[in-house]
Amino acid sequence: MLGHLADAANLLTLAGLASSTAAIAFALNAEFEGAAIGLVLAFFFDVIDGPVAKRLHGRTDDDRAFGANLDSLADMVAAGVTLAVVLLSYGEFGAAYVPGAIALTAAAAMRLSYFNVHGLDDASASYTGLPTDLAIIAFVAVMLLDEPLPRDVFQPLLYGAAVALAALMVSPLRIPKLTGRWYYALTALALLMAAAHASRLVA
Repeated sequence: MLGHLADAANLLTLAGLASSTAAIAFALNAEFEGAAIGLVLAFFFDVIDGPVAKRLHGRTDDDRAFGANLDSLADMVAAGVTLAVVLLSYGEFGAAYVPGAIALTAAAAMRLSYFNVHGLDDASASYTGLPTDLAIIAFVAVMLLDEPLPRDVFQPLLYGAAVALAALMVSPLRIPKLTGRWYYALTALALLMAAAHASRLVA
């Protein structure tokens, strides 16, 4: 197992997993700025591990299969478990927030399982349903409204956004793939959101 750590793409995937774990720890302590930054880092490592994997030479079929499964598990933690924990923490772990958390974890699990079985159409210009990495960034964007809005207004807003994102992940909606400059623009936007959350830590 540890031999797969020699693969740079797998190390990036594990870095994303570590970022999700850190985000969970921050959320459990109601340190939401730290949780948001962890989520952005999980997104960042998720979007770069694939291109890195494609550029690696000498990867075997076993290496590719291991990397694909590791990536899927890391996505489940980030888009399913971590988003659910952040939502629950914002809701002070009240019972009313449990259905929303379940919706997020179930949607992420169903989406990832479906594409693990049926695969992705690399030739297509769009995705079916909202990709997990876009769900993460959309969730972090909504988190920016925490301070401008009163907490009792923000909480149901985040809940509604979480349920909507869960529905979009398993929907038949066609989402255009972001490639080229749009890919870089989204990554830059994600890092700007992390900076915005970080600025609250030092304010």
